[in-house]
Amino acid sequence: MKNNRIIIILLLIFASYYCICAQEAKDSLEIKTKLKPFVTLYHQHHDFFGKAFSFQGIEGGVIVQRNLYLGVYGAIFASNLKVEVNNDIRYVWIGQGGVNAAYVIHGKSRFHPGCQLNMGAFTLRHDVNDFVLFETDQVSYKLNGLIVSPQIFGELIITKWFKIRTGLSYNLYSFKDNLKVKPSELNHVSFTFGLVFQSK
Repeated sequence: MKNNRIIIILLLIFASYYCICAQEAKDSLEIKTKLKPFVTLYHQHHDFFGKAFSFQGIEGGVIVQRNLYLGVYGAIFASNLKVEVNNDIRYVWIGQGGVNAAYVIHGKSRFHPGCQLNMGAFTLRHDVNDFVLFETDQVSYKLNGLIVSPQIFGELIITKWFKIRTGLSYNLYSFKDNLKVKPSELNHVSFTFGLVFQSK
């Protein structure tokens, strides 16, 4: 319940922020809306069950008026994570995906700060035996839920079509079954490194 309240508060804050940004950009959008496609390949470093591991992910969508990024994302474990869960050694795999929105503050320098909000669903699988990636139907434990991840980041412009992005986020996982997996074993600060490709 505590995680749900935190998620609701964060959603309200970000919704209010984006409403303000949308209102400020309304006049210019009516005059001329510029849409540019983008794709981001990223590596997200995170602690799961007290052990460091990482997601490999991809984002894609459109950039509106240079500042607003709207898209979808997906991220997975590229291999299974061997950890101790409830005093048993388990092999864990997690995948997640959803929608995201980001706002970048442009200035005169080549480095631009910004903030982002990811909202989506996740699936967690674990078993006493190591299992083949994506072949998770026969595993002994399956968990599904929601995830909200606010992030602050900075972008370094390399060329007109390529940027490097680094950021810090906090991942809030929400699910009903707290007996075998506790939220504290998943919720954690993440470091993200990404390569952003966009049209000129």
